Amino acid sequence: MKILVFSDSHGKNALMNDIIREMHDEVELILFLGDCLEDFEDFTYIYPDKQFIPVLGNCDFNDRAPIVRVVEVDGIKIFMSHGHRYGVKLGHEKIIYEAEKHSANICLYGHSHMPHNVVVKGIHLMNPGSISEPRGVDYPSYGIIEIVDGAVDLRIVEVR
Repeated sequence: MKILVFSDSHGKNALMNDIIREMHDEVELILFLGDCLEDFEDFTYIYPDKQFIPVLGNCDFNDRAPIVRVVEVDGIKIFMSHGHRYGVKLGHEKIIYEAEKHSANICLYGHSHMPHNVVVKGIHLMNPGSISEPRGVDYPSYGIIEIVDGAVDLRIVEVR
């Protein structure tokens, strides 16, 4: 299974739409880690055959999605949070602890707009960066997760 991961669109969703359209036949699931949920919700109407799962960010002022979510895909647990409530700009200890509490294999977060992809305590920790307002890098970015026979591969794609 191939999964797209976006975060921090902040009202600029054209690039996200281009990526979803380009990868439409390859991906089965599309995750959004917050900050402008309205951008993401537009795609549920444009691509009704795809499954979209969001969480709220610190700039989302509605209750149409939870702050935290755990999704299980092919036996792999994915912990999703925007990250602002776990102080991800200062470190990853709190969000890793929360992912451990949920027995997650993957921990996804946004908020900092900075791409990050490491393994901590056996948990794949990824921030896909911002699809519209990158920080610390020159290009917008997003994430791809591939799950095949229980093996997990996470990567960040820069859009140049």
